[in-house]
Amino acid sequence: MYRSFQNYLENQVKNANPLDLVIMLYNKTLSCLKIAKKAIEEGLDNSDNIKKKAENIGKATEIIAYLQGSLNLEKGGEIAQNLNEIYDILISELIKANIENNLEIITKSIGVLENLKKAWEDIKYNSNVRI
Repeated sequence: MYRSFQNYLENQVKNANPLDLVIMLYNKTLSCLKIAKKAIEEGLDNSDNIKKKAENIGKATEIIAYLQGSLNLEKGGEIAQNLNEIYDILISELIKANIENNLEIITKSIGVLENLKKAWEDIKYNSNVRI
C-alpha cells in the first residue's frame, strides 16, 4: 500500500505544472512546521519530539532554500526580489526557532507561508497566467 501511495505522489509531481509544484512545496513546508510546532508543544523532554522538531524544521528550511534558489531574479523583477528577502528572513528565523525552541517564530513563519501559498493559489485559480 505504501508503494502505491509513493507511486501516486511521484505521478502527481511528474505531471504537475510549475505553479502546482510551488504550491506542493508550500504545503510540505507548512506540514513540516506544524509537526515541529506540535513536537515542541508536546515537550522536548522526549527524545522523539526533539528529533521530530529538528528534522522537520530542517526539511522546511531546505524547501524554502530550494524555493529561493529557483527564483529568477532578472525575469522576476520586484516580486522575485521581495520573495528572495522573505525567504532569507524565514530561513534565518527558522534556524533561530530550532535553536531556541521558539513556538512564536514557528507560528509567525507558518502565517507568512500560508499567506504566500494563498497568493500562489489565487494566481492559479483567479487568472489566466500561464507558467
